[in-house]
Amino acid sequence: MQKIFEFFEIVAEELSVQESRVLTRRDLQLNQEHAPIIDELKDEMEVETTEQAILAGINFLAQHFQSKGSLLPFAYDEQTARFVTTDHIFLQFVRDTRNIRSLREKAKSFELSVLQRLGQRTTGGLHRVGFPRDHDKSRAAFNNYLKKLGFNGKVLLGKEKDGGFDILWELPIGAVPHRPIVSVQCKNGEFDMGQAHRSVGDAGISLGQHRGLQPHIHIPCVLFNDYIYSDMLTPKQLNFVPLGLSDLSRPSEPVPAAAI
Repeated sequence: MQKIFEFFEIVAEELSVQESRVLTRRDLQLNQEHAPIIDELKDEMEVETTEQAILAGINFLAQHFQSKGSLLPFAYDEQTARFVTTDHIFLQFVRDTRNIRSLREKAKSFELSVLQRLGQRTTGGLHRVGFPRDHDKSRAAFNNYLKKLGFNGKVLLGKEKDGGFDILWELPIGAVPHRPIVSVQCKNGEFDMGQAHRSVGDAGISLGQHRGLQPHIHIPCVLFNDYIYSDMLTPKQLNFVPLGLSDLSRPSEPVPAAAI
C-alpha cells in the first residue's frame, strides 16, 4: 500500500474519535518503533517539508476520491493545519475495516460492512448471499432463493457452499429473469490479482447458470479492503471491476433513495 493511504488511514483514525483537530508529527506515526510516516510521505510526494507533504498528500487523495465519483471524507485548512471531518460515518468505517484487514475470522464482518456502504451508493436490490448465511443455509433452500433472482436450480451442486457469490446487486432496470446483476466479491485483505481472478472464475461459472441472460451481460466486481489506483493495475484489459474502500465513500453526486 502506498504511504499516502497509510497517511489517510491515520487521519481517519484520529478524526473518527475527534471531528476536528490539528495533527502533530507525533500523531502521524504508525507506532512507537516506526519512523514518522510524514518522512516517508515527503519522499513519496517528492517534497521537502512536512507542510508540503501534507498538502500534496491531501491533493492526491482528493483527486483519487474524485476519480471514484466519491468525496474525500475530511477537509484540510492549510493556514491552520487543521483537519475537519465531513463524513464521520465513513471515517469510522475506514477505522473499523483497517483494524480487521487480513483477519480471516472477520471476513463476514467486512462483507456486512461493504453491503451497508453499497446501500448508500446504489439503487436496485442488494442481496448478501455469501456463506455462511444467516438464512437459507441448505443448498436446496439457497438454490430456491437464487431462482427468485433469475437463476435456474443448478447453481449449487455437491459440496459447493455459495457458488462464488458474496453480494449480488440487481440493477434497477428490467424484470426477472431479464434483469442484469452485478456480482461483488468481498476480499478482506490487500489487493491480489491472483485472488481476484480466482474469485471471478467461481462467480462466473455460477452466473452462467442464469436462465434469463448470458454471463457476459452481468458485471463481476472484486472489492478489496484496500485502495485501488491505476499504478497497481495491469494496463491489460480486466475481466472484472477492481474496487476498494474509496469506492464506498459518499458519492460526489446525490443518489436517489435506494429500494433495497
